[in-house]
Amino acid sequence: MTTALSRSRRARGLGSIQTKLLLMLLLASIVSTAVVGFFGYRSGTDALEDATYARLQEVGNDRRNEVQDFIDREKSAVLLDSRGAAVQASKAFNAAFEDLGTSRTTARQRGALETFYTDTFVPELERTRGQEYEAAAFVPSTAARTYLQANYTRFSGDADTSVRRDDAGDGSAWTEANRTYNPYFRSVVTELGLDDVVMLDNDGNVVYTTRKRADLGSNVARDEYRGGGLQQVYDAAIESNSSGFVSVGDFEHYLPAYGAPTMFIASPIGTADDLTGVLVYELSVEKLNTVLTGNKTPGVYEGLGRSGEAYLVGEDGTLRTDSRELFENPEGFASKAVATGTRPDVAERIVETRQTMLALKDKSAPAREASLGRSGTMRAPDYLGHDVLASYQPAKIEGLDWTLVTKISAREALGPVSDFARNLLFATAAVILLICAASVLMARVFTVPLNRLLEGVRAVAGGRLGAQVDAGRRHDEFGDLGVAFNDMSSSLRTKQELIEAQRAENDRILSGLMPPPVVQRYRGGETDISAEHDDVSVVYAEVEGFDQFTGRHSASESLTLLNALSRGFDDAARAAGIEKVRSVGTGYVASSGLVVQRVDHARRVVDFALGVADMVQRFNSQHGSRLVVRAGINSGAVRSGLVGRSDVVYNLWGDAVDLAYRVRTVAGQPGIYVTDEVKQRLTGGYEFTRTGTLTESDSAVPVWRLRGGGDP
Repeated sequence: MTTALSRSRRARGLGSIQTKLLLMLLLASIVSTAVVGFFGYRSGTDALEDATYARLQEVGNDRRNEVQDFIDREKSAVLLDSRGAAVQASKAFNAAFEDLGTSRTTARQRGALETFYTDTFVPELERTRGQEYEAAAFVPSTAARTYLQANYTRFSGDADTSVRRDDAGDGSAWTEANRTYNPYFRSVVTELGLDDVVMLDNDGNVVYTTRKRADLGSNVARDEYRGGGLQQVYDAAIESNSSGFVSVGDFEHYLPAYGAPTMFIASPIGTADDLTGVLVYELSVEKLNTVLTGNKTPGVYEGLGRSGEAYLVGEDGTLRTDSRELFENPEGFASKAVATGTRPDVAERIVETRQTMLALKDKSAPAREASLGRSGTMRAPDYLGHDVLASYQPAKIEGLDWTLVTKISAREALGPVSDFARNLLFATAAVILLICAASVLMARVFTVPLNRLLEGVRAVAGGRLGAQVDAGRRHDEFGDLGVAFNDMSSSLRTKQELIEAQRAENDRILSGLMPPPVVQRYRGGETDISAEHDDVSVVYAEVEGFDQFTGRHSASESLTLLNALSRGFDDAARAAGIEKVRSVGTGYVASSGLVVQRVDHARRVVDFALGVADMVQRFNSQHGSRLVVRAGINSGAVRSGLVGRSDVVYNLWGDAVDLAYRVRTVAGQPGIYVTDEVKQRLTGGYEFTRTGTLTESDSAVPVWRLRGGGDP
C-alpha cells in the first residue's frame, strides 16, 4: 500500500497543485517583472531625457540672456563713454597725434623698436597662430606711429607695464594727454573686463590705445591691419554719422593682440554736430567664457553637472568660446578633435594655446540645426564625438550671427536609469526566490474554488462590478458561495449603473447652470463659491418681439421656437469661445475671460453678439418673424459666485456688469452697444457709431453702436 501511494504521488508529479502554482507564479513573476522592468526602463529613460532637455533649455535660455545682457552692457558702456569722457580725450589725442607728424626718433629708439618686433612680438605671434611672419612687415614707417611705438609699444611685451605706462618722459603733447586720460580708460578696462580701449580719429588713425600695442598709430584703412574687424566697426560707426550708433564685430584673430581672438564694439565720439572720431572696446574670450559658465568660478559650469557646457558657435562654424574638455582633459582632447575632422596641426595648436575660439569647428547636428535658425533638442554626437543630450537655438544678438548649444553627456544624464536596471535585476532574483517559498505554503492552504472567488473579489474591488466567477457544479459550501458572489456582483453593477446615470444627469443640469470649474467645486462640497475677476468682458443679449410673434402659436410650438433660439445662443457662444453665465427666456448673459483668461476677450464677446444677430436674422427668414437683438457689452472687473441655498444660481455682479446692462438702453432701439472701454480694446475690422453717453461714478461713459448687428 505504501508503494502504491508513492507511485501515485510520483504519477501526480507536475500535475500537483503545488507544482502548478509554483510554475505559474514563477512564470508570471518573471514575465511581469521583465515587462514592468522594460517599460520602467523606457519610461525612466524618456522621463530623464525630457527632464534633461527641459533643464538644458532652461540653462540655455539663461546663458543666452546673460550673453545678450553682457553684449548690451558693453554697448551701453561704449556709447556712454563716447558721449562723455572720450569727447575731450579724443580732441586731445587727435591734436597730439597730428603734432607728431613731424616728430623724430633716434637711431637707438628705432633699433629698440625693431628688436621688440624681432624678439618679442613676432615669436609670440608665431606661437599663437602657428604661422611664420616677417618682423619687417610690422615695423612702422610713419613718423607719428614710429614715435609712439618707440616710446610706448616696445614696452607692451609686459601687459601690466604697458597699460600702466602713463608718461614716457618725452614731454610731448600726446604724453600729456595720455597722463591725463589713460588712468580713466585703464579703470574702464579693469571694471568691464575688456582687452583694450582704442580711439581713432576721423581719418582712421589709431590715436590712442590703453595697452599701447602694435596697432598704436596705425591706420585701419591703409596699413597692415586693414580689412579686419576693427576697420569694419570703424567704417560702420563713421558712416552712421550718429552719436547714438553702436557697431559690433565678430571675434577674429587680431594680430596686434598677438593673434588672440578679439571682438570689437565701436561708437562715434562726440555729438551729432561734432564727431571727432570713434571709440572702440576690445572684448576678449575670457570674459565671454565666464558669462557662459554662469558667472561662477572659472571651470565651474552652473547647472550642467560634471560634463555639460554651454558654448557659442559663429557663422563660420567655429566655436566662439573655449571647450570645457580642453581644460579638464587636455591630454585626450587632441586625439578626439582629430577623430572628428580637425587637422592634427590645428588640434595641437589648440592644446598648446588652451583655446578653441576660432579654431575648433563644430560639425555636430545641434550646431547645424541652430545655424539654420531653428531651436530644439536632440540626442547626437557633439563636436568631439561624445554621445550627448543637447538643446540648440540662435543667440539672437544684433549684428552677430551666433548660435548657442547647451549639452551634457548622455551617460551622466541617464546614469540613474542604468542604476535602476541593475537594481531591477537584483530585485527580480529576490522576487523569484520569495515566490518559490510562498507558492509552497499557498498551495497547502487554498483551493481552486477559493482562488476563483478571490479573483472575483479582487476584480470587483478593482472596479469591475458585475464580474462573475465559475461556480461549477459543486453542491457544497464553495458552490453556494460562488452563486451568492455572482448575485452580489450583478446587483452591485446594476446599482452602480443607476448611480452613474443619475450623476451624469446631475452633471448635465449643473453644467447648464454654472461654468465647469464651479461645477467641480460645487460637487466637491463647496457652497460659498465666489471670485473676483479683474479683466472680463460681459454681454447682455436679448431677443425682442418673441412674445408678440408667438402669441398666435400654441404653448408647445412656442417652446419649440424658444428652444431653437436658446440653441442658437449656445452655438454662437461656442463659436466665439466664450462662457455662458445664464439664460432667462429670450435673454442671455455670457462672458469671456471669466473661466479662461484671454487677452482677446472683448473681441470674442463682440463676435458672439454679431453671431447672435446673424442667428436671429436666419430665424426671421425661416419663420417669417420680426425679432430683433438688443445687446450691451462692457469690459472691466466683475465678481461671480453662487447665489441662494436651496435654489442655487450662478451670477455675475459689479459695476462692469451693471454698465453692460445699461448700455443697451441708451439709444432706445435694437442693436449691439459697447462702452468706450470695449471699443478701445478692438483692433481693425469693426465699425462703430457714437450713440450716446452714460454717467458712471461722476464720469461720462461714451456708448457706441456696432455696425453689423442686424443693421439694415
